[in-house]
Amino acid sequence: MKISLVEDQPISEEVKGSLQSYVSGLIVPQKVELAGKGNKEVRTILSRDPNRMVARAVINSPKLSEADVMAYAASTQTHDDVLRAIADNRIWMSNKKLVNIIVSNPRTPPQVAVKFLGSFATSELAILCRNRNVSVLVRREAKRIMSVRG
Repeated sequence: MKISLVEDQPISEEVKGSLQSYVSGLIVPQKVELAGKGNKEVRTILSRDPNRMVARAVINSPKLSEADVMAYAASTQTHDDVLRAIADNRIWMSNKKLVNIIVSNPRTPPQVAVKFLGSFATSELAILCRNRNVSVLVRREAKRIMSVRG
């Protein structure tokens, strides 16, 4: 069975492993090109790539769907540049669920997460304050906002 890197199709765990090793063997320009054309599995692998150019190419892919964005935002393996790019996109961040996911992801840079705390309800801030997976800075700011609101 031939696997396409650009067409979305279901693939087995065994194939995912070989796909992972194939993609990791590519040089950066090849990864950037593949990020724009690649299927969902390839984009998911590349969203975790340590190179920021590759990560940015994934988030700028024309094939990206809202479900992909939600999955990247929820994953603790996603590159922080991808999370930052998601947070910078006003259209995506108009989705309240996505805002919650971004803020709750421990990989999201604290300065990015903190800018959304003002839109959270007091009950949501209380939950964030207790979430040990969230950065200390984010929890501290959530507590501060709650104390200001009274």
